[in-house]
Amino acid sequence: MMIRSLSNGLEILIFLNKRNSASASELSQKLGIPRATVYRILNTLEEKGFVYKHPDNHRYYMTPKVKALSDGYRDGDQLAILSRPYLLNITETLRWPVALACISGVELILRDNTDKISPLAIEHFSNGYPVPILGCASGPCILAHLSLAKQRDILNVLHDTGHLREQTNESVEEIIGSLKTIRKQGYSMHSRQRNKSYVGYTRISDLTSLSVPIIKKNKQSIGAITIRYATPAVTKEKALQDFLPVMVKTASSIIERVVANQTAEQENIVLN
Repeated sequence: MMIRSLSNGLEILIFLNKRNSASASELSQKLGIPRATVYRILNTLEEKGFVYKHPDNHRYYMTPKVKALSDGYRDGDQLAILSRPYLLNITETLRWPVALACISGVELILRDNTDKISPLAIEHFSNGYPVPILGCASGPCILAHLSLAKQRDILNVLHDTGHLREQTNESVEEIIGSLKTIRKQGYSMHSRQRNKSYVGYTRISDLTSLSVPIIKKNKQSIGAITIRYATPAVTKEKALQDFLPVMVKTASSIIERVVANQTAEQENIVLN
């Protein structure tokens, strides 16, 4: 059941965000909300510090405090929402678990996965789980499709904080060389042996991950989708033959969905 007062309050904030300012009568007329209700909502928002009323023109403006409402939101959250049906489709087709990951700062964050619905999932990871950026296929895959400057920034921070040595024995320059190869081939693979502890889990089988980037038109990656499978069950050749084309096509479909969503949002702003 929709809470009418909350819905009206959100509509007012959205309107103010698009128009910069508005009077109570304008809000009432444009949104179809009774003027008395508009005044009550504006008074509440003003008391909480989200809007203020200009003393000269009596129009309402949003305050910087409104920015705090988006502090917990990340672009990866929207990407996860838009990608979900595509991840499900891969698992329904190939049966193995698939995950979406994005880089946040110098960490790799698992945004979504199909572990719970895959009949072949050996492990079950939780969304939001941080993963060593060089300890899987996704991290290097995303890094490889960032600019060289961004690659160096991330790797240098890992080096300076001591985390690089925890994940690899390679130097920054050696890693950058490996990233060039990944970028050229368009995918990344990573294997881990049985019974080797990994972010709190102990593997009961050798696992291999195959990751492809989700790339924007500017050639920069915004994330990666990765399929995990038991190494003894699928050869590298079979994975590249059967899995890679599906993954590449899916990544392309996801970025098309992202672009379409952004275009729709921009058109909506113009129309309103």
